[in-house]
Amino acid sequence: MRTLRQTTHARTLGALGLAATALLAAAACGPSDDKGGPTAPPRSSASASGTPSASPSVAASASAVPSASEPGRPGEAEGDSTGIDGNCPDDYTEVKVEWAVPPTKDDSKLLLTVTNTGTKPCRLRTHPVLRLKDGHGRLVAVFENSKPQTEVTLAPGREAYAGLLLREGGKDVSSLVKTMALAPHGQRPDHNTGEGVLLQMPKGGVYVDDKARVTYWNNSSEAAVSPLFVH
Repeated sequence: MRTLRQTTHARTLGALGLAATALLAAAACGPSDDKGGPTAPPRSSASASGTPSASPSVAASASAVPSASEPGRPGEAEGDSTGIDGNCPDDYTEVKVEWAVPPTKDDSKLLLTVTNTGTKPCRLRTHPVLRLKDGHGRLVAVFENSKPQTEVTLAPGREAYAGLLLREGGKDVSSLVKTMALAPHGQRPDHNTGEGVLLQMPKGGVYVDDKARVTYWNNSSEAAVSPLFVH
């Protein structure tokens, strides 16, 4: 975005320079008796250098990009390490999903791992807000007693974890779910803005019932999955 602004500025200066040169040349020559048509306007700097000017589509894209001074969601500004309510911003985190235990033993338990990909520490003060992409948008409940005693703080490159229990019943009374919507970190369940990321479930999909629950984010993977085995 800065490059586009610098390029536009350089072309403007080039055009002004050529215009000034043309005016000086006209003043040196003095009035002319030539009764021909008006003098052709000076060429732009792009034409003078042989470089083609930006296409309309490029110009439209550049003008559509908001500047850094325009307001946006918390955590979107470059270098901003604060997200919603002081949580890690989505732009500087990555979340992956894997089995909590080998699926040959138990395919009802998953482990969510979030990594701080930014350059500053950030916090995870809540639990993952998950909605099932099953046509109903059901919200996954929470293990309320899984909240850690100390707030999770992620240094750059470090990870935090959350356990996800998919069901308590059998597959025959469960729904096959291939993706889940993860809301931005810190967003309350009652604020569904439609933003966030889609988490791909392993094995082409998992079976989920209405007893599905997720834990709070935790610094320890063992602490994150332990509530999954007590239900």
